Order: sequence, then structure tokens, then C-alpha cells
Amino acid sequence: MLGLPFVLIGAGREVVEVSVARFGSARAPGGATEPWFEAELVLAVNVPPDSGSRAISRVGVALTLGWELPATAGGARRIDYYRAEAECVALETGRANVRFYLPPELVKRDQLRGTPKLWAVDLTVAGRAIPSAKANQAAALADGSARRAFLSTAAAAAASNAGLLLPQYLTPFAGEYPRATPSFVRRETLGHTPVRAGP
Repeated sequence: MLGLPFVLIGAGREVVEVSVARFGSARAPGGATEPWFEAELVLAVNVPPDSGSRAISRVGVALTLGWELPATAGGARRIDYYRAEAECVALETGRANVRFYLPPELVKRDQLRGTPKLWAVDLTVAGRAIPSAKANQAAALADGSARRAFLSTAAAAAASNAGLLLPQYLTPFAGEYPRATPSFVRRETLGHTPVRAGP
């Protein structure tokens, strides 16, 4: 049976977790010269052999960023918050890469380079949250209370930047990395038809 939701909450062997988070810049295909900010989340997927399934369905990935920006003349430093989500149709045991992007206009305007000061990843399976692991957030958010405070602040503040942090399939990178990119649930399309991110 393919793709039954199977969640082991608190069982000590969560079926999906972040193994690596990479942040950097990437130039869009087609000769673009201005770089986008790229966040690459490498997911480790473990389908338990006793689950009766070959894949885990409806894996949600939400990325929240907190960028500390340089102070303006006469002002203080501030943090801009961004949040985006993507839902994988189904993931088999192994590795899956989920990517998010900020457009080059923001990268240039706000001098976004390297790793954001604050970031966190929330994972769900069939709508149920998977407990956060060490690799799911910046070191500054390793403490549970710090993480909760960050997400609470970001939940309100990120609304002003809604639609700026984009999942891969809504960017010029939609056809890139076809081997490592899963298929996504596309809710912005009529009928919620799943569309593959790459050829």
C-alpha cells in the first residue's frame, strides 16, 4: 500500500526529520545575474517496516526566517520575518530536498548573505506535528522557550512579508534539481492538483 499517513509522535524514531539546513545564494536559470537567497532543507525519511506503507504521505515543511538587518542612519537594527510552507505529496525512505527562496530584489536591498540569525523548521505528517529536533532550528533557538517565543513573534510579524519567501515550485528554480526534489501539493491551482516540481 503506497503512501498511508504514519506518524510516530514521541516514539523516539520520528519518520521525518531535518538532517541538514543549508543557506546561500543561487542564480536563476536563463542567464539571470542577480542572485536569489536559497534555503535548502535536507530531510531524512524513515518509513518504519511495520507501517504497511512504502511512503509517508502529506509531509508538511514550514520554514520561518528572522533576518537581522543593518541599522539605518539614526536607527537601530531590526529583524524582518518571513515564513513559507510546502507540502510533499509523499516521501519514501531516503533523502528529500525542500527548497525555499527570497527574490533578488530583497537580497540586494537588505544585503541578505549567509545564514539568517534566526530560523526554524516545523514538520508535519498528515497535519500532525513532529517534535522538533536539534537540526530543526538555529543554535540560538535550541532552548524550547526561545523557539516558541521566536515563532510567536514571527507568526504576527511575518504577515507583512507574506508571499515573499517562496517554495521552489513558485520560482524560476521550479525545474531545477529534479532528482532531489519531491512532488508538491499545489493548493493555489484549481482542484488542488498535485504537480511535480521538476521534469
